[in-house]
Amino acid sequence: MVRPLRTLLAARVETAIFKLSIINYQLSVISYQLSVISYQLSVISYQLSVISYQLSVISYQLSDLSF
Repeated sequence: MVRPLRTLLAARVETAIFKLSIINYQLSVISYQLSVISYQLSVISYQLSVISYQLSVISYQLSDLSF
């Protein structure tokens, strides 16, 4: 009776390890996707800062025209 119980326990441990490896893989995929999103957001942030600079230049030029 002890032997089948050990075999059953070993099978459950193997199943748990397999499920954990799947979860680990899914988390690594999510981590990669989040790093891509982070990069895209930094690009957007840079583009917005360029636009902000361009708008400030335009604002300066327009104020210069009014005088």
